[in-house]
Amino acid sequence: MQHTRDTSGTVLVDGETYSWEIRRQPQPNADGSWNGMAITLRLEGFKREAIVQFPMPLRPNGRPDMEKQRINVEAVKTAVSSIIEAGWEPTSRGRAMVFDVDADGH
Repeated sequence: MQHTRDTSGTVLVDGETYSWEIRRQPQPNADGSWNGMAITLRLEGFKREAIVQFPMPLRPNGRPDMEKQRINVEAVKTAVSSIIEAGWEPTSRGRAMVFDVDADGH
């Protein structure tokens, strides 16, 4: 697994280059639950975005991991494949689509 602390980058999936950028670090909700990290994906040369939300990472004791999260580049690649299968068309026009994935990007 390759991790990075960069806030943006690119991944190559099926011969296409996708740029990603951190949209949100994990944060608490008003009801006491937590939102995990979210990234924005875009196919190079196109404007359509997909927002991919990862779950809140938990420590072994069950509490949220409050540290700044690192990006798992392999999970981003897997997330790109998963959201395309789920119906995201990066070459089309329209609003950004939001997808929830697991920690591995599925």
